[in-house]
Amino acid sequence: MFLWDLDPEGIVDVVARAGLEEIEFWVETPWYWEGGRREDQAREIKRVIGELRMTLHAPVMDLNPASYNDLVCQATIAESLRAIDLAEFLGAEVVTIHPGRRTAKRPARDAERHKIHKYLVACLDRAEEAGIVLALENLEPAPWNICAEPEEMAQFLAELPLGMTLDISHATPPLSRAMAFIDALNDRILNVHVSTTRKGIRHLPPSDGSVDLVLAALRDAGYGGPLTLELDDKKFPKTLSKDDKVGVLRRERLYLESVWADLR
Repeated sequence: MFLWDLDPEGIVDVVARAGLEEIEFWVETPWYWEGGRREDQAREIKRVIGELRMTLHAPVMDLNPASYNDLVCQATIAESLRAIDLAEFLGAEVVTIHPGRRTAKRPARDAERHKIHKYLVACLDRAEEAGIVLALENLEPAPWNICAEPEEMAQFLAELPLGMTLDISHATPPLSRAMAFIDALNDRILNVHVSTTRKGIRHLPPSDGSVDLVLAALRDAGYGGPLTLELDDKKFPKTLSKDDKVGVLRRERLYLESVWADLR
């Protein structure tokens, strides 16, 4: 949500000034989502952002493929299919989707896993038609969250032709969980959301060095896909201006480049 408040021109301006070469377009960006998700908006996104290497994040707000409410499950499928269609139009390489959770704050059951399987099959059918690759993101650890642990993620990926989006902040702490995802599924990781967790606060800048070992493990495993900085501007001690955001992203880019270079 770091560039949440910007339109495509503003997003690309920040990305270019920060020296970044890739972008993950989040479908729920207000300019697009609240603006009606019109065809002319999709064309504008493609015109402005289309020159960058792009991934796309499917919508997640108020959605849950494992919901207790079947209407929510149906809405989640419909919105994800629409996101896949948008990704095809934009030329995005990968679409990240969330696995969902039990609605009640109780341990997830096979009932929820069955709903998620149905959701994934529907998404995969549309993605295959569109020539899009899907990547299932690990959620933060909680008894009701699906695919928060490497073992469960591996089970879903063994059954279905999916990739994975590794969210480092969701997987940590401890670092060992993120390392276990890499050890078990390094050949299925297609996208990485890079940020850190400190004192229970997620999606903070990684330049404090706290996830360097995870980055090293990815590099050693031969990962060559996108490193997507996923930062939450509301977790910063002050409100960030557009120029502030350029500075933060430039600093984090330079840091990641230095860490990656040290691993060569």
